[in-house]
Amino acid sequence: MTENESTPGETEQPKEADSRSKNMEKRQVSAVPSGRLSRFMQISATAGRMALGGAAEKVRRLKDKGNETLAPALLTANNARLLASRLARLRGAAMKVGQMLSLEGDSVLPKEFAEALDILRSSAHQMPMSQVQEVMRAQLGKDWPKLFASFELNPMASASIGQVHRATLHDGRDVAVKIQYPGVAESIESDVDNLRSLLALSRMLPGELDLDRITEEVKAELRAEVDYERELRKLEEYRAAAGESPEYFIPAGIPELSRSRVITTELAPGQELMVWAKTASQEERNRAATQLFSIYLRELFDFSLMQTDPNPANYLYDGENQRLVLIDFGAARDVPSHIQDLYRTGFTSVAENDRVGGGKVIDRLELVAKSNPALAEMAKEARAELVEISLLVAPLFEPGVHDFMDFNVGQLMQERSMKLRKFQEVLLPPAPEFLFFQRKMGGTYLLCRQLRAQVDLHSALAAHGLVPQHVKPEASESSSPAP
Repeated sequence: MTENESTPGETEQPKEADSRSKNMEKRQVSAVPSGRLSRFMQISATAGRMALGGAAEKVRRLKDKGNETLAPALLTANNARLLASRLARLRGAAMKVGQMLSLEGDSVLPKEFAEALDILRSSAHQMPMSQVQEVMRAQLGKDWPKLFASFELNPMASASIGQVHRATLHDGRDVAVKIQYPGVAESIESDVDNLRSLLALSRMLPGELDLDRITEEVKAELRAEVDYERELRKLEEYRAAAGESPEYFIPAGIPELSRSRVITTELAPGQELMVWAKTASQEERNRAATQLFSIYLRELFDFSLMQTDPNPANYLYDGENQRLVLIDFGAARDVPSHIQDLYRTGFTSVAENDRVGGGKVIDRLELVAKSNPALAEMAKEARAELVEISLLVAPLFEPGVHDFMDFNVGQLMQERSMKLRKFQEVLLPPAPEFLFFQRKMGGTYLLCRQLRAQVDLHSALAAHGLVPQHVKPEASESSSPAP
């Protein structure tokens, strides 16, 4: 059996699923380095090549005296492409960290690196069939092919933790089988530590980031994501909380064909969200963006359960039924009540352009003037600056349709947040868990921006009781309720 063949009895693929499989044919096939030493050597080799490239760049820059605006020599476009290519080959925790960084865009990374790492959101090498068979035998037994009427050896999708294959069960159901790359779970600690060292060496990240704290949070999240039995539980919890809706589709899990490193679900209809968007009309893209923001609010305030990874590859769109399709629940986590209270206060405050409310948000994020009286005035200034920053997003939630291409919140936040550096002594970072919910909010905004959407966010807030009482009803009469 070759990688493009299927077992006997294969049925014809749905057109949209077929388009996802064809996208995979363009990707490279390479074995996943599963040993810690081999993975360490790959990252070390990357660091060495980046250093050589940086040295050459430094020599070049010595000839260009007087230019004070150039980035550090290691942060070149060639090094960015090298790093992205190596992470796509390594997969696992190393690639997942790259995906997390790519979601921050050039607000955290130099522009060249942000653009290069962007390919990691939905692109990875696929593993050879020998490794697929190795994992399937270990998880479902040596006779695993007999469990399926057909099983496509060419994967539909390939990501950081695993790759997805289309299969058909003996009862005729089409399913998606996600197979975890071998060695990924065992290499989380070393992968994250090694990549953290590389990032620190290259000075790629802002110096004020607490890498120790972030590293531990990333490790904890990855340990959860590689546990497919946990993912199956979270998928079923999410389906129970969400219920049936014409606005979105969530595939059911198949427990009898799922294990700790293999998870099987119904085959989800639709195309990758951003692939679908390329040919979608403005009206269709507006609807998809409205659904994205609505499901985000429902996760936060109704379900108390959020899929916190806003990678575009985790969303499909079923154009025939005009609904959002949600896949991959490895990053799903419960939403604590204090997080809900924080966001409820925040959304209500920005919607009414309320400086007092904005101050309450800052209180909850633990702005302190420590015990040094000399810092009290600085703390007062920091509070004022943070309140101003929190109000930057207010135009997003004013009554009426908002054009995401007319207002770049990310750029505004980046410009204003630079002023906060002088207040580091009096600012305490929020709880680590907050970062993942913030990532989902920021990622949802970026998805709507990538869709070039025009959406009435005010109505979505109103549907969740987040519009202040004193706002006149006629201000949003022309807006249709969010789904």
